[in-house]
Amino acid sequence: MTVGRDYMLKKTTGPSAPKFFIDTQIVPRLVNAVGRGEVLLDRSAVRLGVRPSVLAAGTACVMAVLLLGIPRGRRGTLGDA
Repeated sequence: MTVGRDYMLKKTTGPSAPKFFIDTQIVPRLVNAVGRGEVLLDRSAVRLGVRPSVLAAGTACVMAVLLLGIPRGRRGTLGDA
């Protein structure tokens, strides 16, 4: 792609409204939430005396089990039909 000499003349001023909203509202909130999670993980790891990676892996496994619903009770046996 080549940029012509009057590119800056044709360029709009500032970002579009959706990009501006995402950059000023959503991204900062996501970054703050991730930062809070990191601080919580670090403090929990220090308090429990385990490595943060082990704590994060355990939490991810528990969340996966809860979301997927793996520990469901038996619905019946083959002889119930």
